[in-house]
Amino acid sequence: MDINRKPLYDSEKARCLGGRGTMWQHENQEKFSLLLENIGSCERLVDIGCGWGQLLRMAQEYVSELWGVDESPEMIKRIKRNCPKVNVVTCRANNLQLPGCYFDIAITSQMLHEVKLFGEKSDLRTTLLEIRRILKDNGRYFLLDHLDAGDGEIMIKLPKKEISKLLEFEEKFRFYKADHEMVGDNIVKISKRCLQDFLTKYWSFNTSMESMEMNETHNVFRKSEIVGLIESLGFSVSKWVVLSNIQTDIKRVKGELLEGSFWFRKFLFIAKKL
Repeated sequence: MDINRKPLYDSEKARCLGGRGTMWQHENQEKFSLLLENIGSCERLVDIGCGWGQLLRMAQEYVSELWGVDESPEMIKRIKRNCPKVNVVTCRANNLQLPGCYFDIAITSQMLHEVKLFGEKSDLRTTLLEIRRILKDNGRYFLLDHLDAGDGEIMIKLPKKEISKLLEFEEKFRFYKADHEMVGDNIVKISKRCLQDFLTKYWSFNTSMESMEMNETHNVFRKSEIVGLIESLGFSVSKWVVLSNIQTDIKRVKGELLEGSFWFRKFLFIAKKL
């Protein structure tokens, strides 16, 4: 990453993310519960791209020594308020200002996709090597992030107001050409990738996060791609779990899947440093 680049999250974006309310309450509970139940015995843990410290706050009773890393000074301020006992460091993930061979567990939760999408081409590999450097031998890396929905189309029935939001999404989205086909009364034929991006991004309309969300995708990693990369860098993958069933998102907007199968849009894998 360019050292002169501003952090992705300025004060306005940080406030926007912190004020999303209960829309993602169930999803966050599922995500953090899954991470916590897999931590087990751990003396030192670092959350890289930790935001305002939600996971760190919950992990305080399980881990002796907690560290939080974020590139945004605004996020760091919130961590210090939420988790006063946590060691906090302001730096970028491709140049971690952390000691080597020190941590039992390193976590990136919905952060690595930003490295891939907004950084330089080499940043993804450099970041993963930095994570390996700071882990003890046999230390574990927890990667939770967005899973590519894959090829294919589905047919879904949506309320009229959601179809209006879909049209607005397609007009604003810039990462690829997003479109759908109307095949009946409120019945939409749409690609799985487009539906996944729509259902997880329209909340940002007319907020400080809109530009960022409309210029990235939530269809980021394929299992074979990310597992292959991690293993090539000196890790052994020990666990792969999928979460965040798209069915939950469809129900949230009172939609109905008419043709095609449900899928999971996030993953957690745990890899051990060899």
